[in-house]
Amino acid sequence: MVGIPQSVAEFVAESPGAQYLIMSLAGLLGALVNVALEGKPILLPRIEDHQLHLGFGGNLIICITVALLVDHNFQMAFFAALCGTVTLRSLKAKLERAFREEIDKLYTEE
Repeated sequence: MVGIPQSVAEFVAESPGAQYLIMSLAGLLGALVNVALEGKPILLPRIEDHQLHLGFGGNLIICITVALLVDHNFQMAFFAALCGTVTLRSLKAKLERAFREEIDKLYTEE
């Protein structure tokens, strides 16, 4: 007869999918903290000027993916989700700036 787990730790040890759920929750928490640190409202995906902006959905996808990739424990997954999105946001800003500068150079040379 299968017994009922006595604690959350026993449940996680017995259920292979529970670990993914816990890491996903760490990613969700990381996404919410990112939004809180930015001081901006949670925005749903939208299309503006023929461009898709994922808003909170994109942040959530990145945070959960990073948390699942780390896959050690809740705290490590949370910090990876938090730091990973900050790093990716910084990289994205640098790439956009570099592209804008190159496009401006192309238009000013003509």
